[in-house]
Amino acid sequence: MNRIARFEALAERLVEGTFARLFAGHLHALEVARHLAHAMEDRQAYAADGVALAPTHYWVYLHPDDFEPLLADRPTLAEDLAGYVAELVRQAGLILVRPPSVFVEPQAEVPRHSVRVEARWQPAENAEGSSTREMTEEEQATIQAAVEEEPGGQPFLIIDGQRHVDLVEPVVSIGRALDNDIILEDPRVSRHHVQLRRRYGRYILYDLGSSGGTTINGYPVQECVLQSGDVISLAGAEIIYGEDLLSAPPEPEHGDTPALGVQEPDQPPDEVK
Repeated sequence: MNRIARFEALAERLVEGTFARLFAGHLHALEVARHLAHAMEDRQAYAADGVALAPTHYWVYLHPDDFEPLLADRPTLAEDLAGYVAELVRQAGLILVRPPSVFVEPQAEVPRHSVRVEARWQPAENAEGSSTREMTEEEQATIQAAVEEEPGGQPFLIIDGQRHVDLVEPVVSIGRALDNDIILEDPRVSRHHVQLRRRYGRYILYDLGSSGGTTINGYPVQECVLQSGDVISLAGAEIIYGEDLLSAPPEPEHGDTPALGVQEPDQPPDEVK
């Protein structure tokens, strides 16, 4: 049984017990269990001695219409889920370096009667209040300066040294799961590994909490503005980011070049920039 199938089986085994009662009349317990298992599988890591480690912090996002009545019925839902996460870790044969923490939060982007789960490695003292680290002013200024530089041409990716993919959409997700825009069938790559977002004409790479991490030109990154020639490594799976040079405008025929500063006859004076 491969790793993905194993975690699916663990999720199904989990709902055979009292887990299903947590969501009776509100959500499909199996869907919640599968999302927990996938999040755990996505973010598991390995210690130096090869021991498989489970992530310690989990965020469960629900639509507000589901969140309020469910929490009213189950005020200890987060604590109960933490117990089930510990059981799932035990059944999966992983190790927890500390007791798991689970946070249940409303999120309007999640469809009703559905769930989204994220697992992260995060120090316990930083878990409350914010799910992500705020960038410093220096980091924000660096990114802002980089995105304001227009790219030199059409952005593209070269995958596995041969697959050429033009980047045209404002958001491009990359990972092993089938719902990604670019699917990488590599066991080292997380189900949802990175996302590219276009801002001011440039693409910014965001690591989505991958288990194997992301590097650019050998340096580990969480967020980075891409430059032509960058070598991106998704836990060892390499992708090259490039930009095709834009075609130069055709040279005008001899005698057709307008003199600099001279308006075209049909252009009103107030339209001159």
